[in-house]
Amino acid sequence: MEDQNTEDWEAQFREEFEQIDRQNQYRERGKLGGRPKLNAPKSERLALRFTPVEMKKLKERADKKKLKLTDYSRIILLDRELPEYEKNIMLTEYATNFRRIGNYMKKEIFTPEERAGLLREIEEAIKGIKTQIKW
Repeated sequence: MEDQNTEDWEAQFREEFEQIDRQNQYRERGKLGGRPKLNAPKSERLALRFTPVEMKKLKERADKKKLKLTDYSRIILLDRELPEYEKNIMLTEYATNFRRIGNYMKKEIFTPEERAGLLREIEEAIKGIKTQIKW
């Protein structure tokens, strides 16, 4: 009976120690995950009033561009270029495919020189695609 109590105590002590160790690891590394903090968070507000017809028209235009009404309004008010949703989706898929090819190239199929050259070209293509994506 005493051996079982000792084992239970040891197991409980081990679990508590692991929990404390895990908490310390999180403290050392900082908060993990979540949305990254913005450099310039949006803190200012603007309230506008629209007629029901105007609001309907704005919502239709935002839906047509597949944007939220607030994002659409911000783009229009700040005189920015409206994104082309279909083009961005296509370019994002291209970038994903290039990334997959890049991961495939990291395997031991090619010589290190071939692999390095191909990876460089793929990374340049991905960067070029990302510069064309405008959300």
